[in-house]
Amino acid sequence: MWLCFYLEQNYAWQISAYGIEPRTLKGLIGIFLGPMAHGDVYHLISNTIPLLFLGATLFYFYNAIARAVFFRAYFWTNVLVWLFARPANHIGASGVVYGLAFFLIFFGIFRRDFRSIVISVITILLYGSVFYGVLPGDPGVSWESHLGGALVGITSAITFSSKKRVG
Repeated sequence: MWLCFYLEQNYAWQISAYGIEPRTLKGLIGIFLGPMAHGDVYHLISNTIPLLFLGATLFYFYNAIARAVFFRAYFWTNVLVWLFARPANHIGASGVVYGLAFFLIFFGIFRRDFRSIVISVITILLYGSVFYGVLPGDPGVSWESHLGGALVGITSAITFSSKKRVG
């Protein structure tokens, strides 16, 4: 994300132009590049910090399933945006952030072991506002990415909650 931002700012690479444009051929590229592109440094930082925290939590505590969960949060969230979002150029990693946050919150609820419940509670305390982000609000914010990430996170939590070895 930071490399893409650097290239865009310093070498005039138009990476942001390849965000997710729903139901367009060009927009398919955005499924892969959209989360790497950010509108400004504030947007970049506001995705970087939770992505680092939630990603580190996922990979530290749930290493056996972390790659699959992260892939789903990245890929399937963006596919949902491409399929169902309003016509716009959707950029940023907030859909991935929402996917990870909702996974960590709901995994504890579905798994019901002490460690997972503690992680759920901590995630809710730190990122409980994600529940509001899935609703339409600021037209410049892709609430569709947030909703897609939430759905993918919950689905992943359901799918992996019955696995014996997760950490």
